[in-house]
Amino acid sequence: MTLSVITPKGSGYSMSKSREKINQFLAEIDITGKTVLDVGVQNNPAKKYTKGIPKKYMTLDIDEEWKPDVVADINQMMSKEFKEETIKFDIVFCLEVLEHCWNPIQVIKNLFVWVKRGGVCYISVPFVNLIHDKWDMLRYTYQFFEKVLPMVGFKSVEIKRRIATVGLNDYMNFNKKEGIRMSKVTQKMGLSKHIADIGYFVIAKK
Repeated sequence: MTLSVITPKGSGYSMSKSREKINQFLAEIDITGKTVLDVGVQNNPAKKYTKGIPKKYMTLDIDEEWKPDVVADINQMMSKEFKEETIKFDIVFCLEVLEHCWNPIQVIKNLFVWVKRGGVCYISVPFVNLIHDKWDMLRYTYQFFEKVLPMVGFKSVEIKRRIATVGLNDYMNFNKKEGIRMSKVTQKMGLSKHIADIGYFVIAKK
């Protein structure tokens, strides 16, 4: 289990900056010759930012408006066709989707099943973020992924933190109101007092 930091360029935070960090990370991923499943893709597939040409690229979304290859609700038990042993992927992307799900454990179980043995699942989620979209259900800490992904069966989990600098006074006042001891926060996270997590990028290998 590893936990590292994606260091921001400049200061401040916006939704576009957060997405920029995700796209920068995707640019390092080579999908050449791979079978890929992109979950909750809408109209922004990960293949726009990754390297190479995949052997097969399938999309899955709950909303048929986006014309995915498979229309499915990943909060539910997987559909019959996805239970078949032949439906396995080298890479599964689930980017900025999990926060919109009401049944995250089932979602992660589905992701695990869809990944081939030896394959990789890439998950990204926001942490410090405004409520957005019609259904915005949950926020996750890195501790959630440390606990749940191995429990489901993933053998290796690497978590990269997307961080940003924030106004020091605002950050201190927030923690004071919440009764959070700053010494405990900074010692645990290894960060200065004006750094905040804005999200996580998770690499889970099966």
